Amino acid sequence: GIAASTDGTIWMATNGTDLFVGGGFTVAGGVGANRIARWDGTSWSALGSGMDADVYALTVSGTDLYAGGAFTTADGVSASRLARWDGTSWSALGSGMNGPVYALAVGGTDLYAGGSFTMAGWASTNYIARWDGTSWSPLGIGMDDAVLALVVSGTDLYAGGLFTTAGGASAKYVGRWNGTSWSALGSGANDTVYALAVSGSGD
Repeated sequence: GIAASTDGTIWMATNGTDLFVGGGFTVAGGVGANRIARWDGTSWSALGSGMDADVYALTVSGTDLYAGGAFTTADGVSASRLARWDGTSWSALGSGMNGPVYALAVGGTDLYAGGSFTMAGWASTNYIARWDGTSWSPLGIGMDDAVLALVVSGTDLYAGGLFTTAGGASAKYVGRWNGTSWSALGSGANDTVYALAVSGSGD
């Protein structure tokens, strides 16, 4: 099972056997671990030399761990705000983003990223983007402000954050992407949405 959570300062994800944590720390359990670490149930370990700035989001897909944040390098490799750990090494996802990544979610074979960026790779994306394994693409015209939370339920992607429009239409702080277009969830919320979760399988 894939799970992710945050207590506001430490971001967590699990692949069922290991717990991955990200944040602003440089030590985990007495082990040097720059902003990201793994707990195997017994001890802490670093993932390479870690990141050069904070990690804000984590998600797992199969055997890959994805980390997003404010960093520009992962284990010394250029990775602009987003990187993939394959169990051995870090790699970039294209040329990354031009601003911090605050939220990540996986739907099928796609990775979704939200944050305060306006470009993902060479694509104009306006705070939210999709990685298909090869390149970045926008989700419509995106939002008018930062995306801080993402969750996938079946074929729908839900986003929360600072925005008040999604795809050019009113969507106050929360919206749904159905694969083609954005829609509001009723009248939305009256202030920032920081977290989202789905009850039930949603698959």
